Amino acid sequence: MSNNTMLAAGADIKNRFLIAKGSVQYAGPALGDLADTRYFIQYKKHITRLLKKISSKPRIIAHDMHPGYVSSQYMRTLHETILPDAKLFPIQHHHAHIASILYENTITKPIIGVAFDGTGYGTDGALWGGEFLLVEGSTFTRLAHCQYHPMPGGDRVVFEPWRMVMGILGNLGYSVLDTVPETEKKLVQSMIDHRINTPVTSSAGRLFDAAAALLNLCRYAAYEAQGPIDLEKRTDPAITVSYPYHRAHTNGCSVIITKEIFLHMLRDIKHKKSQVHIATAFHNTIAMIIAQTVQQLSRSLKIRTVGLSGGVFLNKFLYNRVRQYCARSNITIVTNTSTTNDLNIAQGQYYVSCNASKN
Repeated sequence: MSNNTMLAAGADIKNRFLIAKGSVQYAGPALGDLADTRYFIQYKKHITRLLKKISSKPRIIAHDMHPGYVSSQYMRTLHETILPDAKLFPIQHHHAHIASILYENTITKPIIGVAFDGTGYGTDGALWGGEFLLVEGSTFTRLAHCQYHPMPGGDRVVFEPWRMVMGILGNLGYSVLDTVPETEKKLVQSMIDHRINTPVTSSAGRLFDAAAALLNLCRYAAYEAQGPIDLEKRTDPAITVSYPYHRAHTNGCSVIITKEIFLHMLRDIKHKKSQVHIATAFHNTIAMIIAQTVQQLSRSLKIRTVGLSGGVFLNKFLYNRVRQYCARSNITIVTNTSTTNDLNIAQGQYYVSCNASKN
């Protein structure tokens, strides 16, 4: 059996695992949410078949650090049963996102990474997703992040994004959420007040969900990212206005106060501004936050390369606005050559674990 084989588990909702034997890498198929038994069965089957095909047992198993991830639990099961000699490497989700850029673009120097997505388990136990990281090989430092907001019902907000409006605005969201039953709003407010099934999140993706719900574009979603997709469709490149925001500093980390953005959106709704105006101003603001933050970090760290990864950057309007706002600065923007969503996570896990095993 080879002693230089490794297995990267990938993410859960959009999964693609990776197995490497020496310099040869084998990527698994793109699979849906592993919480769905059908996909999980396929996942196990493909891993088993590929390991048998290459006649090798992994000595390194890299997986997401989220203790509840199906893929992570399965990796621990493999380690406890048939792969006891393998070393487990739990890797933070957003670290893997940015590391995947290093892997795909063969970058060896440190970069400033912007990881904006739905959610990923953070080192503090909160759900991250609006992250600015310094990434170098197997290590990362959290430099800045979006403000934490309550996420009432946890992942339920993905399909009931109006809940995220309540998480951000609380009682201020009552009147504008006029299509949501009063009993449901009161129940969710009680969950927030008593911290019942209400984790906190810095997720940028949840901000887009909330913005779409606030504008009544999507308060109940039939599929993931329905609201953000509808929100992007309302943008107009000719509109350049953005909302003011400010920062706070906590434990040496810069925190972008995003509640302020939603207060300005509420004001524009009351002043009868159009959905197109508000949706575009929201996009411009998020792009401005990214551009101004990375420019500041680039100056202080003397690092010119900035990587963008995470599902939020599938939004072409946002991505192009960020590039536009950074165009006059001394910054080189790089992103994934494949996709910015979670299908790149295994590549990042592979990159991090390979670098960690060298140390």
